[in-house]
Amino acid sequence: MASFELLYPNYSRKCITFTIDDGNIKMDEKFLSIVRPAGIKGSFNLCSHSLTQYSPEYLRSFYEGYELTNHCKYHPMAMVDGVEYHIHSAEELESAVFCGKETELYPYPGVEGLYYVMTARGKRLMADNTAYLRLAEECHSELEKIFGRGAVNAYVWPFCEQKNHAVVEGIRAMGYRYGIRKTGCVLDSTDFAPPADINAWSYNADNRNLLSVMEKYESAKDNGSLRFFAFGVHSWDFERDGNWCDLEAFADKYGSRPNDYWYATVGEIFEYLSAVSKLRVEGNRIVNDTDSDIYINYNGERHIVLAKSEFNIQ
Repeated sequence: MASFELLYPNYSRKCITFTIDDGNIKMDEKFLSIVRPAGIKGSFNLCSHSLTQYSPEYLRSFYEGYELTNHCKYHPMAMVDGVEYHIHSAEELESAVFCGKETELYPYPGVEGLYYVMTARGKRLMADNTAYLRLAEECHSELEKIFGRGAVNAYVWPFCEQKNHAVVEGIRAMGYRYGIRKTGCVLDSTDFAPPADINAWSYNADNRNLLSVMEKYESAKDNGSLRFFAFGVHSWDFERDGNWCDLEAFADKYGSRPNDYWYATVGEIFEYLSAVSKLRVEGNRIVNDTDSDIYINYNGERHIVLAKSEFNIQ
């Protein structure tokens, strides 16, 4: 039987996407002004509380064409399993001296179960289990009120996947289709293989190494397998580090090349990879029972195995 090779929808074996956190409209606007003209697509991971000053109509237009995911309201950490916390009174907040102890919590005004905590990276917010899951659900609901029912299909952890079993299981039980980003820059350590687990996936590059890692990605030899490249993690990282020029260089060199790279959102890529994993070979037929068209190279020619159809092979 002749062999076939899997391709992305643009008949290449390489994709490019991004995953940008928090919903900083000012910085996202600058980011989009660079990547949008180059046709580079990706996902914005939003905290609903940061969007309240904007109208739904404005936000829908602003992020049109991109995926929106749940990044949890108030961007909290979860309490770590096995750690004992000292919860101070609301009155003590006014005179609080944050001494760097991550077990000292001070109530966040007006939100039950949410607390201020001082970490090695500065003052952050931490939520107990009930509050964390409630805030995640509120963020999902509030984002869908803006962008439409069914518009939010992924969860992205603030501060990486949390060391809290109940919270991790609670988020996974919410049934997100496209998976949950664990975070953590994996560079080229996976040889740019697609994530083995879309419920614990990571990106390849951040603003500091975007060009160097992408250069390795472009030069990676075709091994007959689909590859994956995603960069992140905040639009304001480029402002903080003063290297918007790297994003501009990335867009100039690697954007607007639809024959070489499939530009897609994280969700679109994961949907496609999920469909590919369900492709079956039965005798002299390739069977596609999914709702997605699958692109292949068969006997040196490009073909499409249409959704809910079969493709005959010799």
